[in-house]
Amino acid sequence: MSSSSDEISLFPFKREALGYRLDTLRQDFPAAFAVALLTLLQVMGYSVLVGLPIFCGLFAAIYSSAIAAFFGSSRHCVIGPSNAMAILVMSGASQILYTYYRDLSGFEREIAAIQIITLLGFLVGAFQILIAILKLGRLTQFVSHSVIVGYMAGTSVAIVITQLFALFGITRMPGVNSFYERGIYFFTHLSEIYWPTAIIGFCSLLVIISLKKFDKRIPSSLIAFALAGAVVHYFGLNDYDVNAFDDSRRTLLIGDIASSFDLVPTFQWPFFDLSIINAALPIACALAIVSIMESISVAKSIAASTGQRLSVNQDIFGIGLGNLIGSFFAGIPIAGSPSRSALNYSYGAQTRFAAISASILVAVILYFFGPLVKLIPLASLAALLLYTVGNIINTKQFFLCAKATGSDAFVLWLTMFSCIFFSLDVAFYIGIAVSITLYLKKAAIPQLKEFDVDEFGELHAIDPAIPHDAYRPIRVIKVEGELFFGAADLFQTTLKSIAEDDTSTRVIILQLKNARDIDATACLALQQLYEYLKGSGRHLIACGLTWQIWEVLSDSGTIDVIGKENLFIFDERHPYEYMQKALLHSKRLIEEDEAKAVVVSNEPPIPIPIENLSETVPPEDLKTEEAPLPATGHSESISP
Repeated sequence: MSSSSDEISLFPFKREALGYRLDTLRQDFPAAFAVALLTLLQVMGYSVLVGLPIFCGLFAAIYSSAIAAFFGSSRHCVIGPSNAMAILVMSGASQILYTYYRDLSGFEREIAAIQIITLLGFLVGAFQILIAILKLGRLTQFVSHSVIVGYMAGTSVAIVITQLFALFGITRMPGVNSFYERGIYFFTHLSEIYWPTAIIGFCSLLVIISLKKFDKRIPSSLIAFALAGAVVHYFGLNDYDVNAFDDSRRTLLIGDIASSFDLVPTFQWPFFDLSIINAALPIACALAIVSIMESISVAKSIAASTGQRLSVNQDIFGIGLGNLIGSFFAGIPIAGSPSRSALNYSYGAQTRFAAISASILVAVILYFFGPLVKLIPLASLAALLLYTVGNIINTKQFFLCAKATGSDAFVLWLTMFSCIFFSLDVAFYIGIAVSITLYLKKAAIPQLKEFDVDEFGELHAIDPAIPHDAYRPIRVIKVEGELFFGAADLFQTTLKSIAEDDTSTRVIILQLKNARDIDATACLALQQLYEYLKGSGRHLIACGLTWQIWEVLSDSGTIDVIGKENLFIFDERHPYEYMQKALLHSKRLIEEDEAKAVVVSNEPPIPIPIENLSETVPPEDLKTEEAPLPATGHSESISP
């Protein structure tokens, strides 16, 4: 079973390196070769999807991926360019290009796009390294899984819409538009289908699906690309006649958009411009979170089978370092790849050096077979991307989120449709905001359970459906749950309504033993409730206080307002004593009030018998187990 650690090391690979043997290499190398082939084909498709030169994806797959594998904790997770990251990068970069570089075209526009990608990569890496150093990896659990599943589903739809243009040879919609508008544009321009491109694309998709069904170990994508390239070259389908065809609708090859496959990167500083940074920050933040969530999800899913112990912050540090360093070489941002990681594990990889070797093999393959790679048709790459879309969505998780609760379903569908109608980064923030809002709505409802005190001083839970005596001088209210600022208003309103509706109550006892996260707003609510009851001649007592609650009440001055004599601390050595003391104190307060009333009105008081109160024991639902409080050494001096 995997578990998480908060420790970060600069040499997480040391133990594996010292224990590396020839037998381990024999197990790692087949996995590395299989991953390298899949990486090469997928990364070229992602680069085309982003609309950048091929080397941007290749540098990320070679350099950034190797760095992430070196400094991560997972032995099997393969980090690199991914579908979700590519489509989000494309969406964000397109917005910035359209806003600030609308008049550029050709080579100048390509340079501007590369500068934006390097800036995004730098910001993403900086965000992730900061998260790792501050050990905030666990905060990722506050992003609902429904948001991630909905985002992945929306991203899948966006990829399908984007790749349909390349698959059918239809000119893409100009400008920056939502994926909904692009889909409408595509279906209203079906008459522009360039059939040679469409046939090549569909045949490539058919070959990939057929070979995968026959045997998953067959490199179906490589075979499909080879066949498609041979057909295009043999029949001259890439010949271009400006009078016969539109340039954007001919059967394009990778060589038409890739000027070179030079694998020696040129070091360059990321492009920094304050106005561009302001526009890139929200996009980079979304990219950083998506990258983390996707990577941790992949690593944990494999660790659940291997039993490896993971360090979430170490993995985030490795990814962040890969993104940060990769930005200096124009590499696109990276994340965990579900398909390549699963392939790495299924081929028997034993260490992180399988993923590192895969990055090296990608460079070797390109060095020796780069000219052949240039002959791959873009329609075949589109077919591969459409096929891999099915790997992005986990259908079981999708239907689980859709059926679990109404809140999960709402977040799931809202995030998914936001991806289609808005930009992807905005959709991601919408999903997170709604998810947190729904969580706070649930957390901000404290549970208030009322108990009645009978004539013998014993406590009984009150059932609202059963009639009870109207005269209840002492009411005990047990508070459970969060008492932070979001719940304080409801907490105060509920208690105030109880005091207003029942004028016979002389003392309200709050049992706060199971209250959590009390803050300034809750302290203010307690003070206002005390003042309100005091103004109407009644009393407020708080009992079962833990040391954490006592410290907050003390620091906020609430103890001075309510009075030490009205507060009773929980002592694990005598777990029911606090309630007995609170009831005895309530009796004394009522007797004092009655004595004053006798002096004023000369009327006899109404007796309230509570015989044997010191021997009573709270009912079962108040006998909850409590974790021992930390030793403070001064419990006797604080206990009233």
